[in-house]
Amino acid sequence: MIEDRQDKPGAPAGKPRSAVQRAASRLRTLAMAEAEGTLLGSEEDLMARLEVSRPTLRQAAGLVAQERLISIRRGVNGGYFAALPDSMTVARMAAIYLQSRHAHLSEVIEAVEPIRAEIARLASRSRDPQAKQQLADFLNEERAVPHSDYRSFLRAERAFGRVLGAIGGNRVLELFLGIVYDLSAFLGREEDVYINRPERIDIYRAHRNRMAAAILEGDEEMAVLATRRCSAIVSEWVHEDWPGGGLANERVGVEARAAE
Repeated sequence: MIEDRQDKPGAPAGKPRSAVQRAASRLRTLAMAEAEGTLLGSEEDLMARLEVSRPTLRQAAGLVAQERLISIRRGVNGGYFAALPDSMTVARMAAIYLQSRHAHLSEVIEAVEPIRAEIARLASRSRDPQAKQQLADFLNEERAVPHSDYRSFLRAERAFGRVLGAIGGNRVLELFLGIVYDLSAFLGREEDVYINRPERIDIYRAHRNRMAAAILEGDEEMAVLATRRCSAIVSEWVHEDWPGGGLANERVGVEARAAE
């Protein structure tokens, strides 16, 4: 198999890359240059464009597909299409990593607080009318529902995370927040502080909605305080229900409830 030792002319010599690795690198570049869902080409098109054989293209495409940067459709109207990975892709590996190191659920909650507090701070300063309208719509919908059942609460919380991340305007913090939110999807039901506890859902929602209202009002201090209170009460419940505070270690992703 042909190999090269440099990515670009003048680059320092490194470990030789195989034809599959080079093709995968070029395929990533093609995918990231296009909007999600854009047809990159048929298998024959890409074989010619990348100057590789069918087996090499398929191996390279398999690597890039695992990264969620492309999707592959076979048959009529099939081909290779650009895709966008989401935070759940990263969260799966993060969950495995944390479980292998016996991380505690309390550590996840502690990680949420500074991330959400900083995003709340940035969101309070936002002048993006579209993002603020999305938050206002979310808050209006929440206020229209006096009580929330378990599943609708999870959907609303995940939606709030997306809106909060968008209005904060920092893509890195948005990703970190998404990863931490998605980690909850890999917890077993025995570790969930909300299931069969509707009173806790109402308490948490009240604090979260105060946070949203403070952000809309541009009250940075109150937004941060409400954010920290959210994390504090969840941490209290975790220690109350499960003193060990650990993440489920029997399996990963039995049901991705927060993504429903």
